[in-house]
Amino acid sequence: MFVNHSCLTCRPGADRVIDYESNVVNLPQHFRGPPTSGNGGVATGLYACLGARFLQTDVAQLQVRLHQPVPLSTDLEFHEERLDNETVAVTIGVNGGTVLSGWASSKTNEPVMSQDTASELQEHVNLSEAQKKRFESYKEVFGPSKDHFAECFVCGPDSQLGLRLRLRQITDQIFWQEWNPESRWDDRGALASLPAIAALDCTSALGFYVNGFLGEDESCLLGTYDAAITSLPSFGSNEGFRVISKTRERVGRKIYSDVGLFGASGEIHVLGKATWIVVSPEVAKGHREEAAG
Repeated sequence: MFVNHSCLTCRPGADRVIDYESNVVNLPQHFRGPPTSGNGGVATGLYACLGARFLQTDVAQLQVRLHQPVPLSTDLEFHEERLDNETVAVTIGVNGGTVLSGWASSKTNEPVMSQDTASELQEHVNLSEAQKKRFESYKEVFGPSKDHFAECFVCGPDSQLGLRLRLRQITDQIFWQEWNPESRWDDRGALASLPAIAALDCTSALGFYVNGFLGEDESCLLGTYDAAITSLPSFGSNEGFRVISKTRERVGRKIYSDVGLFGASGEIHVLGKATWIVVSPEVAKGHREEAAG
């Protein structure tokens, strides 16, 4: 049975983002990604709550496109359109311009990654001794924008209200992190949808430099994000969760990356595919605009 949609992003408090009475979303400063704009994973996570509100049931899949940097501390109007009984499209914008567009559905339309890839991520939930040693000895390869993302909500080590997720390499292709969310993200006994989806944003890109998908003079910004939600995990597991990612490929200025949120016993909670757009470090910092290719 569907539980009232009112979640952490709707209720009064530091993490309230959605105001249904005014039909606006407003990202507080601690939800930043790049230095001057909102985190793309957080923006995508809003679609789980918006979709649940409009569909009056849990969201099983969503897809979001970022058209421009998401302004912080700014009222952004949203408009919904029912596409069918199971799917709603939502557009979020400001001053007549589109910031985000996408849809949320109570059904799974198509897999966000192949079964082989999902199984490969899943089989690395628990590490071998060799993988543990590689994880513990891993040294990050920082890109040219790293100092400017220190307060990013998802991956920034200096983000006091953030998730601070820094995946490390455990095989040549797989990156991994154990995650024990703070009690702040307990939403009536389950992990809140916004951090569950946001956790699969930057974490899908942390291997781009070490694996050669980005050069020394390149950075990237999130372009689109597809997520399939099997379940929002029960909160308070002593064994925590696992965030696991693998970069799929780079095609021109686009990088495709697969990432998942798993339980300690291998349960699949959320699977995501992130499409990143390669830009200059200056654009990634928000200093100037550059058309996505």
